[in-house]
Amino acid sequence: MRLTVILALLINIFPGFGFSQIMPEDKDYFITPGDVISINVFPAEEFSREVTVQPDGTVEVPLLGSIKVEGKKAIELQNILIAKFSKYVSNPSITVSIKKFSSNRVAIIGEVNSTGYQSFNSGMRVLDLVAQAGGFKDYAKLKKVRIFRKTKGPEGKERNQVIHIDMEKVMNGDMADNEVLLCGDIVHVPKKNFSKTTKWISDNFVPWLTVITFGIVISRT
Repeated sequence: MRLTVILALLINIFPGFGFSQIMPEDKDYFITPGDVISINVFPAEEFSREVTVQPDGTVEVPLLGSIKVEGKKAIELQNILIAKFSKYVSNPSITVSIKKFSSNRVAIIGEVNSTGYQSFNSGMRVLDLVAQAGGFKDYAKLKKVRIFRKTKGPEGKERNQVIHIDMEKVMNGDMADNEVLLCGDIVHVPKKNFSKTTKWISDNFVPWLTVITFGIVISRT
């Protein structure tokens, strides 16, 4: 309850908060139409630009023309541009960053293997997002997953909605809680309330105990 209140307050106080302070903005994000990309070229700085990804997934880059960028990560695009600019500029140093994201994204934080923003598709559900994020970590508290969503109130005022879902049921085949996501949703997967000692025992002692037990069984046979 306390975590829910804190997160809701952060979203309310900082409309653009979106958990960007604790999430990798560029590294794991796939470029989509509408994103604004900053391309910095050195030493040929006259070719540096901020460009908007067009609906067809391309951007216009000086000297190179139209480049397909949709579905690529910033680092992938950076390497492509280095290879292409190398034909015209000696030893180019190029950096690519996302200056402004399109609205076609959702976010997931907490106990998943790849936290951050993910591309949003109409009809996308929580389980789809989890799959894109590489699945749950071992200590994910599946019964207490939350979706933070901005909605419009009766008078058109923006308000924050928190949806509680039980992903343990979903993982066991009950799809009732596999909520349909909306653009801009933030999904939080909390961690189980294990003490540090319990986690250390689970991570370090239990695997060795399994090996020892297996060895005893082998020796007896």
